Amino acid sequence: MSSGAPIRLPHRSWNCPMAERAPLGWMRHILRDPLTHFLVAGGVLFAAWTAFSPQAAPPPDPVRIEITEDDLRRMALVWLSQGRPLPSPDQMRELAQQEATQRILVREAVSLGLDQEDEIIARRLAQKMDFLLADLATFDEPSEDELRAWYVENADRFALPPRVSFRHLYFSLDAHGPEGARIAASQALPTLAAVAPDDPRLPGMADRFMFRDYYGGRTPDEIAKEFGPAFSDELLAQPQGRWAGPIRSGYGWHLVWIDTLEPGRPADFETIREDVRSAWLDERYREIRARAYDEMLLRYTIVIPDPATVDLAPAATMGRSAQALGR
Repeated sequence: MSSGAPIRLPHRSWNCPMAERAPLGWMRHILRDPLTHFLVAGGVLFAAWTAFSPQAAPPPDPVRIEITEDDLRRMALVWLSQGRPLPSPDQMRELAQQEATQRILVREAVSLGLDQEDEIIARRLAQKMDFLLADLATFDEPSEDELRAWYVENADRFALPPRVSFRHLYFSLDAHGPEGARIAASQALPTLAAVAPDDPRLPGMADRFMFRDYYGGRTPDEIAKEFGPAFSDELLAQPQGRWAGPIRSGYGWHLVWIDTLEPGRPADFETIREDVRSAWLDERYREIRARAYDEMLLRYTIVIPDPATVDLAPAATMGRSAQALGR
């Protein structure tokens, strides 16, 4: 054997069962691990959610004002609810421009925080909700039969009031005093038994009244506005064609002569149809509003402190101070 020749060993195949089985064992261990199952299932669910779930809407563009077709329809409905004809295209463009301007002003105001803790804005929003309910009632137009039936049920609300024409003699509180004016009127009544309401001696038998001595065709409400409700009620209870009283008013005591008294009577439906319709719509609006309020209140919890436990003295002091400054 030469010392410089390489030594060649016969080829031998190394067969190591552990070396071959090690990778397979680790694989089986990983596949059986619950953590692996959780991660795989989570990945599948995430992929499915990404593929099929709706994409989140992008945030609104703060400088974009979009008036939609639905907006135009809404504006047209508001326009029509005011008793106007269908708006023309030019009018719709003007309404849309006004709406866009309003939205810009609202966004600018909100960005400045002008909507925070503002009593006027809070009242305006509540008022708008009330107007919305009123619009719902307005579009519910009654049929002719429905309106007539409702009028029959509520005929007293539309009855024509009585009308009275009367003359009076006035006895002043300033001239006679509270009790003296009543006594003077009571003493004058017997002397008027034979005196006609147009007798020229009448002005000298009583005090001068600041307004008028004769009132023709007046309703109870009109009389009450000038003389007071009590005077109006007593006047209608007096007999016609003779002097009667005395009756107390806010001015003093009066003796009265009723010329004519026309009793109240039902109104003819055809002559007051629009009044009946307006009253029907008003009642309908109140029903819708009451129902809507009840439904809204069910969604809220209202907590109100007992007013008896609240000290209102500081508020009263501030109120007096404000009144003093305003003088």
